[in-house]
Amino acid sequence: MGSGTRNTGGAGNSVGTGGPPGTGGPPGTGRSPGADSPPGTGGRPGSDDTVGADRADRADRADRADRADRADRRTGTRRPDGAGRSGAAARRTPEQERAAAERARRIRARRAAERSTDATAGAAPGPPSEAASDATGIDAAGTDTTGTVGGRDRDGVRRPARTGTGRGPGTGDRPARRETGGTARDRVSARSAARGRTADPRHRRRRLIALLATVLVVLIGLSAAGWWALGRFGPPVSAVEVTGTRQIPVHDVEAAADVGTGVPLAAVDTDAVAARVSAIPGVAGVDVGRVWPATLAVTVSERTPAALVATPDVLQLVDVTGFAYREAPPDLRLPRLELPNVAPDDPATLAAVTALQALPEPVRDQVETLALGAGGSTFELGLTEGRRVLWGPWADSAALAQRAEVLGPLLEQEGTVYDVSSPALVTVRR
Repeated sequence: MGSGTRNTGGAGNSVGTGGPPGTGGPPGTGRSPGADSPPGTGGRPGSDDTVGADRADRADRADRADRADRADRRTGTRRPDGAGRSGAAARRTPEQERAAAERARRIRARRAAERSTDATAGAAPGPPSEAASDATGIDAAGTDTTGTVGGRDRDGVRRPARTGTGRGPGTGDRPARRETGGTARDRVSARSAARGRTADPRHRRRRLIALLATVLVVLIGLSAAGWWALGRFGPPVSAVEVTGTRQIPVHDVEAAADVGTGVPLAAVDTDAVAARVSAIPGVAGVDVGRVWPATLAVTVSERTPAALVATPDVLQLVDVTGFAYREAPPDLRLPRLELPNVAPDDPATLAAVTALQALPEPVRDQVETLALGAGGSTFELGLTEGRRVLWGPWADSAALAQRAEVLGPLLEQEGTVYDVSSPALVTVRR
């Protein structure tokens, strides 16, 4: 068994002669035990600067290895023990284990504090909790509770500076991205309100009405543009088709329409054409339309003659409205009105044409004249063969239908004067 001189804190250049570790250097090395032996193992430690640098270097390697482990856990990568590490970084010292455990505890505390803050978002702000002070390393009084001095914790391990509050491991170097409880709540409320407006039936109806209005405006614009194009470049009128005439000549209607050939059909003013045709005597109404691609259709409604009226020059036809509109044909046989004034606004004229229209056709064919009776308040009908009918008060329209009904059978009797002024008591005088 070799013997050697025991190192009792002498000079660092003492030579060990074979004692066990901690009692001197290995035999024949000639090196100071304090240069390689860890502190507390019996060798004399080196200077404070050398020891501090060595500890900082080991702490940096341990911190890098710890970050690599966390990255592997996030990505799901599994490595064999010691993979990606080298030297002392593959084996942690008790100090590194304690530092890693402390960091893990602070990470867990920080995550718990974040979850608690998210769950109680909107609550009144208060002093930070114990968990939050553990997570951030600053207590309510602003005191650093991590025990770091100059970037190192109580154990002398260098800790990276935290510049943010990002979630999860390895995010200490990223800037804070968490939102306050009020901002998150406002965004959630805005999204909920937007969804509520979308689901509201009134909102959907308003959107539907707006869409329909937009479509309608677009269709009206397209129609106007298309009609303008047809009026400028559309097919011209090639024919005027006249229907509904009985006594009015067709060429009179075509001349009154006055639609020149070559005019685009869409450019024809149908209201103006109808007004010109309506001015023809005997026309009661006109309907003007377009028959594409190139025909203008004119449908005429003629007046229906109900009687004749004598003028200083000729006999004129009178329609059912009391309007004298044109010269009567020579061969037309109708009752002749012998009234002081024949006009559409004369009550006696309207009552006369109404009484004539109420008579059955066989009776009306026997009427030659209609004149005012004594006093001007009654009618008297002049029939063929010199017979007369005392009609009664022309203003009594309630008895009109009854008089017309009893007159037909009454005329089958022989007589010269037939009195129907009282339908319930008719008389015949011979």
